[in-house]
Amino acid sequence: MSLPRFHLPAADWTPPHLTLSGDEAQHCSRVMRKQPGDIIEIFDGAGRVAVCEITHVSKSEVQAKITAETCVEPFQTSIHLLPALIKAEPFEWLLEKAVELGAASVQPVITERTVIHLDAAQTEKKLAKWRRHMVESAKQCHTPFVPELKVPIALSAGLKFQAGLKIIPALSEHTRTLKQALPESKPGSVAVLIGPEGDFTAEEEAQAFAAGFVPVTLGPLVLRAETAGIATLAILGHELR
Repeated sequence: MSLPRFHLPAADWTPPHLTLSGDEAQHCSRVMRKQPGDIIEIFDGAGRVAVCEITHVSKSEVQAKITAETCVEPFQTSIHLLPALIKAEPFEWLLEKAVELGAASVQPVITERTVIHLDAAQTEKKLAKWRRHMVESAKQCHTPFVPELKVPIALSAGLKFQAGLKIIPALSEHTRTLKQALPESKPGSVAVLIGPEGDFTAEEEAQAFAAGFVPVTLGPLVLRAETAGIATLAILGHELR
């Protein structure tokens, strides 16, 4: 039986004693009703996982002592998702699946057809909400990794992303499959650029091609933006891992 899992950022680890605070402490003590002596699992989202025994519980903190610790190595090929910002619910679903499918990072990009526009304050709140959502996904699917979620940037800046292989699922591409676009030797990193509702404009697509993104087809069916991102992550995970 799997242990209850809680997230503690790597910067807050102080082995052999770990302290949960904020939402994680409340979830542990009030929702899960854990008490001193109970065994839980704490992970940092970067591959480190510790089995811990709770030593003290208060209204604001849960203190625990590490009894066993493991460190999971990252995948040989890191996959970085660059999705255009889309409407809230499907975007959150995409983030959830990006965690499950082992993306290394998520870099949202703003395109001409992006319908979501956030000011600085709204962006900060959204990022905090999205990161919590990703942590919850990691807790539920028991992955040791939480992808790095970056601040949304303009597409022009996103096109400068450096990776061993850069992919863009494109409706204009009808022959080259994702598998055919992969080199014989596994790249160290792959960047995946996903368009918004309505896809990229022809000019944006041409800019992506010029920046080294290889167009691929995901098949004869037209996929929603979030589905295209998930399908690409799943195929790359199968082929490269």
